[in-house]
Amino acid sequence: MIRVLIAEDDRNTLTGLVEILRQEGFEAVGAESGEEALRLLSRQQFDILLTDLRMPDMTGMDLFIKSQFHAQDMKTIIMTAYNSIKDAVEAMKSGVYEYLTKPLDLDELFIILKKAVSDFELERENEELKQRLQGVYRFENIIGSSKVMQDVFQTIVKVARSESTILIRGESGTGKELVARAIHYNSPRAKNSLIEVSCASFPETLLESELFGYEKGAFTGAVGQKIGRFELANKGTIFLDEIGEISNSVQTKLLRVLQEREISRLGGTSSISVDTRVIAATNRDLEEALEDGRFREDLFYRLNVIPINLPPLRKRKEDIPLLVDHFIRKYAKANKRGSLSVHSDVLDICMEYHWPGNVRELENAMENAVVLGEGDKVLPEHLPIFVKMRKAGSQEGLEAIYNAGETFRDKIEYAERLILEDAIRKARGNKSEAAKQLDISVRNMRYKISKYNL
Repeated sequence: MIRVLIAEDDRNTLTGLVEILRQEGFEAVGAESGEEALRLLSRQQFDILLTDLRMPDMTGMDLFIKSQFHAQDMKTIIMTAYNSIKDAVEAMKSGVYEYLTKPLDLDELFIILKKAVSDFELERENEELKQRLQGVYRFENIIGSSKVMQDVFQTIVKVARSESTILIRGESGTGKELVARAIHYNSPRAKNSLIEVSCASFPETLLESELFGYEKGAFTGAVGQKIGRFELANKGTIFLDEIGEISNSVQTKLLRVLQEREISRLGGTSSISVDTRVIAATNRDLEEALEDGRFREDLFYRLNVIPINLPPLRKRKEDIPLLVDHFIRKYAKANKRGSLSVHSDVLDICMEYHWPGNVRELENAMENAVVLGEGDKVLPEHLPIFVKMRKAGSQEGLEAIYNAGETFRDKIEYAERLILEDAIRKARGNKSEAAKQLDISVRNMRYKISKYNL
């Protein structure tokens, strides 16, 4: 129940307002002076302050200023005579929520009170949402004090309670799946399923059956009915990672789902309605794919209703110390290493390295340092060899390769990693394109990326 404190020196007016507000469902408390109102504020919590502008012991404006010490989030409405409107307008410039002229129009009073209640509840929901975003699938896994990451956080807060389709864009390892989870688990759909699909992990025909399901006998080997991922995510959310890798055939069927909110299983003859929110992600340049005809323009606009762009780690290096601290704490706790400090040279090395694998690569490096290190401090020698040996913007030659590790295998793996990093960078994070450049299979490319934590 919304609690309203009324400060009014005219007893009859005060008694009447208290009674009327109580009849309308508010918890109303009266004070015949500014000092009495302040005493009540010091002992109790109120959501709205309704105060006369002119009172014998202090003005309503003075009461508003002093009330901020007790309740900064409380909304103050000032009642004033017609000839004092100028003062009331000036008060609003100082943070007063609204003003009313006397004699009071009760309809106008309740319109303003309802608006205040609506704004108050919205602010409370946003604050609760921000607090929930600190949980397991929330902001503690998406670390960043940089402005660009704070903007991302604000966008998550705004879109989480909407039903809009979202397209998350960013290089591999920037945390696209974490953003998708944060949005889902703070949405009205949080009690229902979040189904995650890595589109690039399935061949075209298999992806179609995974997404939409199939009926018995739809194809050779279809010995029973299969429920697709969209149906499994009904009333919940489906996260389509690497959406830029899907074929034209799957793009066409996905477009229908977004337009009609229904799917058809392979081999089926009827349509099935689905209430599924779609969050997609990609590390590809979809605009370039549009120009090349590899991605449908109408599907792109259906997916890109609300875009969220995650920056690479090299473009928000001010966040690296926070991330290092977070991951060191995380893996020290997981491995029962106690409290670990970080040598300043470790931070210097991390700030200089270019992190082609982004936050995921940094996390793996810190886990490596915690697991393989000894003592109560993380030292440079505990870092993976590729982090220690290569600095941002430098071109490593044979000397660096010769110095990489103690064994011949160490040197070969270091050289292979450099080649992979260069190919991924030239392909703008597109793994398939990088594999094509190196003339290796996509499966082999993915294995090597996993091996080197790229």
